[in-house]
Amino acid sequence: MVKKTTYLLLIFFLFNFHLSSVYAQDSLHLLNNNARQSHYLKPTALIVPGTFLIYSGLKPFIDAIPKLDNKIMSSVRENYPDFHTNAADYLMWMPTASLYAMDALKVKTKHNFKEHLILDAGSILITGGLGYGMRIISKKMKVYNAEDTKFPSGHAANAFRGAEILHQELKEQHPILSYSGYVVATGVGILRIYNKNHLFTEVLAGAGLGIISTKLTYWVFDKVNFAKREKPNNLF
Repeated sequence: MVKKTTYLLLIFFLFNFHLSSVYAQDSLHLLNNNARQSHYLKPTALIVPGTFLIYSGLKPFIDAIPKLDNKIMSSVRENYPDFHTNAADYLMWMPTASLYAMDALKVKTKHNFKEHLILDAGSILITGGLGYGMRIISKKMKVYNAEDTKFPSGHAANAFRGAEILHQELKEQHPILSYSGYVVATGVGILRIYNKNHLFTEVLAGAGLGIISTKLTYWVFDKVNFAKREKPNNLF
């Protein structure tokens, strides 16, 4: 049952990220800077992460959602009671670490090393801030405290945050390679469930949070850069 669930989760994640990429691509390579700034937050680019967050947010209102959480967790506990690994603690950093390795190897990406540092740090701050707010809110809701876990999954949020950065940086020059971070991030989410650290909705919420936070970071970054370029020179 758990193996089947794992395969289904993997297929679910990869299929949704494929759809996200298809919808989020600019059909004609956006014609101007203003359009280029806004495409990160287009409705079509937010379909997948938004779906993850909405699904998780509906947990107090739809009985089937917590029931599925409990069913998956019960199955894991029954079939893998002694399973434990710390691999997710390291794997969640792999997508961003891979990006810095590419910088060292001079692999062409969308931004340079210094910009990667800014985008990485910015996305960490936004993900952490929003995640902290979500945890405060969820603590006050009984349905999110049925198990000794936390909503959302911080590991999943960080892994998918890095995966989205890697995708944004490589999708133009190395489109196939750009998906590799999602595979690693999905593995992190599955390991958190197998470790009995998080419920399915907590992993989904973390994934949605990480992706949206990164898109927001890129949007702000481009806005700031565009404002600097458009600032008129001092004529006096």
